[in-house]
Amino acid sequence: MLGVFFVPFYSTPNITLLKNVNQMNLQKFRLMPFAALLLLTACKRTLIEPETKTPTEERSVFGNSTYKTTIGTNVQEFTELPSAQVEQDRLKVRVPWTNYEATGIYVAPNATLNITVTQLQGTRLPVLMMGTKLRDSDPGNPVETQLTAGVNNISGGQYGGLVWIRYTTTSTPNSRVRINFNSGHQRAAVFIKNQTTPAQWASQLSTYTAPDVLMVGDRVIQVFSRSTAQTYQSQDNNYVISTADKIWEWEHEISGMDGSAPQHQLPVHNRMLMVQTLFPAHWYGVAVNHATAYFPGATSEVFTPTIGQIAGWGVWHEFGHQHQSPVWYWDELIEVAVNIYSLKVERELGIYPSRLKRDNIWPGVVSYLANTASDKNFNTGNYMSNSAFIRLAMYHQLWLAYGDDFFIKLHKKARVDNPTNSNTYYRMRNFMVLACQVTGHNLTNFFRKWGFKTANVSGTATSLEPVYTEIANLNLPQPPVEPSNLTEDNMASGIVNGGIYRIVSGINNSSVLDVNSNTPVNGTLVSLWSANNPVTNNQRWLARPAGNGYFILKSMADTTKVMDVTGASSANGTQITVYTYHGGTAQQWKPTFVGDGNFNLSPACATDKNLDVNGGSVANGTKIQIWTKNPTNAQKFKLVKLN
Repeated sequence: MLGVFFVPFYSTPNITLLKNVNQMNLQKFRLMPFAALLLLTACKRTLIEPETKTPTEERSVFGNSTYKTTIGTNVQEFTELPSAQVEQDRLKVRVPWTNYEATGIYVAPNATLNITVTQLQGTRLPVLMMGTKLRDSDPGNPVETQLTAGVNNISGGQYGGLVWIRYTTTSTPNSRVRINFNSGHQRAAVFIKNQTTPAQWASQLSTYTAPDVLMVGDRVIQVFSRSTAQTYQSQDNNYVISTADKIWEWEHEISGMDGSAPQHQLPVHNRMLMVQTLFPAHWYGVAVNHATAYFPGATSEVFTPTIGQIAGWGVWHEFGHQHQSPVWYWDELIEVAVNIYSLKVERELGIYPSRLKRDNIWPGVVSYLANTASDKNFNTGNYMSNSAFIRLAMYHQLWLAYGDDFFIKLHKKARVDNPTNSNTYYRMRNFMVLACQVTGHNLTNFFRKWGFKTANVSGTATSLEPVYTEIANLNLPQPPVEPSNLTEDNMASGIVNGGIYRIVSGINNSSVLDVNSNTPVNGTLVSLWSANNPVTNNQRWLARPAGNGYFILKSMADTTKVMDVTGASSANGTQITVYTYHGGTAQQWKPTFVGDGNFNLSPACATDKNLDVNGGSVANGTKIQIWTKNPTNAQKFKLVKLN
């Protein structure tokens, strides 16, 4: 679901259409020495340390702060908020986020809504919006009415629709109103996260016959037809809306919106509208100012639990458009760079390997990078068999080298520095220079191998050589491992036959897997323990391949004993011990690279489970077990080679 582009569409600005892309088969590529990976990890941790975060306690302020108890009722109050466009400029995102509040009120076509507006504070009054953006096939935009104090009569017009309130100002917000919905309306069914029960939802769908319903989370508002809601009535709607909230938040995280400085505070409009649109089209979805919308064929992947599975990529992608930074994306990358956010969501959902691996993109990447043709150009996509995803691999290689912190710091530095971004040349320059600055490395070789040659400015190819000169003048060292050499295959398969490793927990990057005896017997526990210095044999593990990507991990305290899942059980919480080697599935471990130098270790006896630190604790003696796969640090380990 990539290959998206911009078109004029019902006079709505900044709409992106998302089409399907064929899946491809998986294929492996050659390996990279694991020692090189370890060198890269060590240097990276020195140069890109996570910054201290001081997030605000309240990350957003809604216009209707009591919406959980008043939405859908006849009396609601709204507080004025800053302009979404002002917040957009501060955060350096491509489009402003949803800047209106749901009322849970529906007005039928040609009905007359009668309301009373009471000024509670200040002098400014809100705008009432009739209809949901992109919900109806014509006109596609709500009808807006500037409210006045006192009684207002507003026609539902030809289409009617849900009622929304936009209450923003470019001045200092200081106004508040109460709106009494007197007549001419009906309540829509509203599902509220962590509040509405399945029985209550069923009752609402039976009682309230408005054609549209709402699902309201902390970060998203979903609007779709009542008939769709009835079709999926028995699903776990709380999971759906909670997952959508998490996806929105995860994309905040990789965008560096952590509250650590004024530029990085989240906006008060910290919500995104998700609409089941009626526009007749075969594309997946659109991203526009203040909303995302999804065509009828995508309903089963957007408004169901599928949103948290591989097929939910389209939602992750459209949310990504709302986070893109105009400082360092350029036209050829609009539908490419957006997927750094999709890949982030994949990782947080515990989906491995990445889409690049699943769709067999890496062989094409390697082929492109090996091509030395003088006219190879990243922006034209020549010599690329699948240009959108191969270009995406350029970003993913930087993630393989530097982890999430690369993108976090890139977004934050772009907001703080706010360099000129008036055309493609400056945006490419910004990406190249900022990337070098946040990594602390001269990435010239990386950019040249990727064919960063010219920028298209007003139809003219403009050389990027001045940018390379600017990078040289930064006097930065070369990266310890060239990022263009990295793929998911050579990162994930670099364990050396006969290599001796310390297995370090991703929870604190210092505690290690420890055999609870210097002379272990069968059943001796493996637990978490502070790293001994100098390293002792009960914290050293010898790796031997077992075939099909699996390894045996022998304890150097007694090399006849290996890491073992007690009883070859697949149950969550099963203790890890050492046991005499017999080659069974309880003793075979498959490493899966999950970024930033970390691996998951999955046993052959329980392929849906990972090695896990009980409760994510760092206390000495914490139980090491197997548990259902998840993306937490409790299941991430660095294999630090000792010999």
